[in-house]
Amino acid sequence: MDGPAFRYYRSLLGAWQGRLAFELTDLRALRAESLNVALPVAGTALLTRGLGPVQMSTTLEAAADGTFAHTTTVKMAGVTLFDSRETITVSDDGRTLRMDGSQRGRFQRPLVYTARGEVDEGATRATYAIPWFGVKLTQRTAIIAEGLAMEQETRWSRAKVLLTRQAVFAGTTATDVNDG
Repeated sequence: MDGPAFRYYRSLLGAWQGRLAFELTDLRALRAESLNVALPVAGTALLTRGLGPVQMSTTLEAAADGTFAHTTTVKMAGVTLFDSRETITVSDDGRTLRMDGSQRGRFQRPLVYTARGEVDEGATRATYAIPWFGVKLTQRTAIIAEGLAMEQETRWSRAKVLLTRQAVFAGTTATDVNDG
């Protein structure tokens, strides 16, 4: 198990945290969405505009079968606004990947999804195409000296966060951490 994606994910094992800045970029496009999409997205934008960025926490763990378990939680004032759990499987080419997971907004049912991604040859950047609230979310990440820089964009929103490492899960598997 070698290749840029394996090196990229192994370098990011652990717990990460940062302040997520979220903004609406096209209110007209958001208004065209159903209420179960438009309301939580607009509500999050209003909250972050009035109260500031929300807290994003992620974990990445290596599983014994060569996959990676990833979680994301977005909170404001201790209230979970969004959470997701994914299994990342690197393709035989060592660069492309598949994410199988579920995501849930505060007042929504969990949505099961599959996403695709690719890691660059240098194992320092990744780009993902993820379904989110019924639209394609493009996520770009880059390992930088300060941590992991992440940008997300949909046709009606943009978000940015600098994630900094909080803990390292060296030598553990997803099962070890989830059972403990």
